[in-house]
Amino acid sequence: MAFDQNTRGRLQKLVNACRALLSDDFSIQLQQVYGLDPKTGEVTPMARLTHLDDRQRHTAQVLRQVLGHYLGADADDTEHRIAVIDRMVREQAFTVLNRMAALLMMEARGQLFESVSKAYQSRGFQSYARLAGAALGETGQAYQAYLFSLFDELAHELQGLFDRFAANGLLFPRETALRALLDELNHPDIIPLWAEDETIGWIYQYFNSKEERKAMREASQAPRNSRELAVRNQFFTPRYVVEFLVDNTLGRLWYQATKGTTALKERCQYLLCTPRDIFLRRFEADDLRPGSVAALVQAGKWSELPAFDTSEAGVQAMIEFAHCVNTYDRHPNDTWGDYFQRLEAALRAQRYEALSTQELWDGVFLICRADRHGGDGSVYQERWFVEACQTIVDRLKADDAQQKPNIIAFHVVRDPRTLKLLDPACGSMHFGLYAFDLFAEIYREAWAWEQQHGPGSLDVSTQPQLLLKPLCQTYADEESFLRDVPRLIIEHNIYGVDIDPRAAQIASLALWLRAQRAWHDAGVKAKDRPLIGHGHVVAAIAPPAERELRQQFAASLDPRDAELFEKTLHLLKGLPEMGVLLQVERELPSLIRQVYVGKGTGLFAQEERADWLAAEARLRKALTDFAQAAKSTYQGRLFAQDALQGLRLIDLCREVFDVVVMNPPFGALAANTKDQLVKAYPRSKSDLLAIMVERGLELLRVGGRIGAITSRTCFFLSSFQMWREEIVLGMARPDIMADLGNGVMDDAMVEAAAYVLEKRV
Repeated sequence: MAFDQNTRGRLQKLVNACRALLSDDFSIQLQQVYGLDPKTGEVTPMARLTHLDDRQRHTAQVLRQVLGHYLGADADDTEHRIAVIDRMVREQAFTVLNRMAALLMMEARGQLFESVSKAYQSRGFQSYARLAGAALGETGQAYQAYLFSLFDELAHELQGLFDRFAANGLLFPRETALRALLDELNHPDIIPLWAEDETIGWIYQYFNSKEERKAMREASQAPRNSRELAVRNQFFTPRYVVEFLVDNTLGRLWYQATKGTTALKERCQYLLCTPRDIFLRRFEADDLRPGSVAALVQAGKWSELPAFDTSEAGVQAMIEFAHCVNTYDRHPNDTWGDYFQRLEAALRAQRYEALSTQELWDGVFLICRADRHGGDGSVYQERWFVEACQTIVDRLKADDAQQKPNIIAFHVVRDPRTLKLLDPACGSMHFGLYAFDLFAEIYREAWAWEQQHGPGSLDVSTQPQLLLKPLCQTYADEESFLRDVPRLIIEHNIYGVDIDPRAAQIASLALWLRAQRAWHDAGVKAKDRPLIGHGHVVAAIAPPAERELRQQFAASLDPRDAELFEKTLHLLKGLPEMGVLLQVERELPSLIRQVYVGKGTGLFAQEERADWLAAEARLRKALTDFAQAAKSTYQGRLFAQDALQGLRLIDLCREVFDVVVMNPPFGALAANTKDQLVKAYPRSKSDLLAIMVERGLELLRVGGRIGAITSRTCFFLSSFQMWREEIVLGMARPDIMADLGNGVMDDAMVEAAAYVLEKRV
């Protein structure tokens, strides 16, 4: 179902109505039941809340600890306290809406019995109510208990959304509000949308209104805090842009590795590949025999290369380069034989003038392959050789420039478990959802590749620490392998970061639902589906600020670990506004040296990574123990959770990615991090989008690809000149660009461009 303007308008109306319902109900609950006034920020002492039963009293105490955690060191600031209580209302409303939407989407995918779509008449609830009898009270109370049992079950895999004891999910609508919410969610116009993967993303998009974004921009040109930065840049990426960028990053890398023998050529409608693609083979020792063209090029002796023409020397140069090329795949098996014979005859008679440039190359390639390599398809790897080939191509006096071959470097076929894709501003994970489809196909083809070429034929050298066995030694058969693929994709391949915790909540849910749909489509029953472990979606949230808790936790550590913990929290100070732009991986070595060197450990630079891993493991265990200790308060658990989330972000920034895709924030830098960003990214300081592109390239491995949709102005305004020269053309090589113009990203008033860069250095 297409999310056209009418469909999006109807969904926006739903989200607005649900937000108003839930926000009003929770504001009343906080004020009248739990003694937290959203208007004045007043907090009623617990002793005065004599109307509460035991359960409500516990909730009131927990809500106060959440408030204290969010306030940090600013507990006495009334204006700040009002803003924090407003945040609590907003978070509770968003979580409940997402939970109910998630249940409806699970129903549509066969993952869940009918539970929400018919409200109190749902078959799942009716069965539950018959078993429970009158033990759970009135119908409304029983239905709430039924939903809570579903939440508790789903929290095993989706803790961030369904944990009823999480800070953002403590409240639940009263029966009148719940009935109104169910009516809205089950409106006939909305029901078809629950089967669509994009629905949850549009809910996230519309939870903040256009009016709210407009008011923020009118109040300040630059975002004033992390929430404004997130809300002002919350623009859903159209599906065709997502496909264009993912096809030509992830899809392109797999296309190159398989030398074009992938079904992605047909599946990816925006993948740019042509019949003129030439795939170079792996280097062989004989190719560097003294005096060969390859040896001269590798030595940089370009002046000694024979002039490229149709003389004997020129043809010989072509032949030596052609030894490193496979061209058979460029011609259908039923036609290339006759074509080859005609070209061979012309070449043997030296009738070069009778051949077009394309025919000349094809003829030489085919002769060389038949003569020497037997069509084994192996190709060169070294980048200097790719550039040498392209130099020869550029010297050709082609009859038609469009006929010049496109030389493609050698790429090994990787074990798909080692491929990593990052969206550093993931929002609702729109890029990741489409990438999931491509990864599924890549896994299927990887199994077939290994079956054809044998165990060990899939390269795992980029991730030696994983100790991966060949697929055929890990799984009993293809069926068990394919059943595990959705889990593998979430646990190994797709990474996301967002400065909005609600986005991380949605992104994790979206990927989980996509995995469930894959199993549903494959006929895998719910009981046979593998459990999905912790994925790689990280919320860039502020490190815990409670001084007393920090001191209490530090007292439980070795003094050096305590010092490292404090320095790490200080390093993460700007995290809510900066996310992955905070170059934590660059600072870690100096932190390790500051804490440990000269204090009896005898560390050396090469040991810093290992010692950080060891120290981090100790901190993780200590934080987990701190949160689970019997004497730990709810606020203490929140403190530990936020600190652990910071460690997850550090781990993510230390990864090396193959693909980065994004619709990054753009415009002015947030006021409270501007100086820090200008210092860290002097070549890209003109705009947040330029900084995001530079950071994306930093996180890529050489040969990796970044795809982005941004404002097009960065490609011609003079203020971006250094960025264009030193980043786009210095660190990378522009590969593809689409100038899209206005009206691409919903209501964003910006002329957009989508482009792909390949990292060179």
